[in-house]
Amino acid sequence: MIHSLSLCAEVVLDLHNLNSEGTEGNQQQTRMVHIVDKDGKRHVVNAISGDMLKHIFVEHLTPLLEEAGQNLSAGAKVFSPDRVITDPAFKNAVKGKKQGSAIQEEMLKLCAVTDIAGTLLTEGNSVARKSCAEFGWVVGLPLKSLSEQYFHVKYDPDTRAKSAGQDDKGEGTVAGRQAIFHRPANSGVYALVCHLELSRIGINDITRKEAISSDDRKKRQRAAIQALLSTLIKPSGAQRNTQNPHIVDCRGMISTSTSHLPAPTVSPLCAEYCDQMERITATLNKLSPKSVAAKSFNSLAAGVAILEEISSEV
Repeated sequence: MIHSLSLCAEVVLDLHNLNSEGTEGNQQQTRMVHIVDKDGKRHVVNAISGDMLKHIFVEHLTPLLEEAGQNLSAGAKVFSPDRVITDPAFKNAVKGKKQGSAIQEEMLKLCAVTDIAGTLLTEGNSVARKSCAEFGWVVGLPLKSLSEQYFHVKYDPDTRAKSAGQDDKGEGTVAGRQAIFHRPANSGVYALVCHLELSRIGINDITRKEAISSDDRKKRQRAAIQALLSTLIKPSGAQRNTQNPHIVDCRGMISTSTSHLPAPTVSPLCAEYCDQMERITATLNKLSPKSVAAKSFNSLAAGVAILEEISSEV
């Protein structure tokens, strides 16, 4: 049984705007972060937050779980971040229960999305379900990413029906009725890291016992891997209607562990991350023989094929 899975990849995305900071006046601000390389030099690069990547993952995960016949809360079905917390069935099930273990038991039984993606109950007893999926920032590699601002105009439909440069009386200019704004477009090689704790799916964090059947656990584990696969193929997010990202390339490593030793993760911000992951894998296998594996891939198709293979083995 695979206990954990890690994906470390370099993804080439062109002309995307998946995760902006907000808007100032008529200018949308792209999300920039400060990072430090292994030599201690500071860089400012474009990035997509881990929150956004987790949101993309859950968007793919929800229909996969529904297709697998797993229970979904009313909140999860409408992609609410509160998930099971707002579900009347959950509130009735935990009414009068004070033990955190009993409350989490109901979380896992009533909502598969909550089981994998986590949630936090703050009413009455504070009970948290830690996410089984962990995502880091998707960070542009220094000197290999760039961001630019582009000029856009939103035309008034009535204005477009008139001749250019005329007002309602056929005189003067109509520029004031055209919404002018600036929108960023980002391109580059991005470092992606994520980790799936597959062994925790369906397991009560407090009692350390199964809350659902072994068959349902396997279905949820397969759905989690398939959702990660889908996230690579379609990184949904903001501005996709006119700035659907161009996925040019994806390469990296996928590691798995069948023991309680973690599947190794090394950020692609490090140029030697593939070599380091292979060496770490060899060291971990000395501690627990044949328990850790790491496979490299040089294209998106190859990476997707590895994830599909792992999914079929669960």
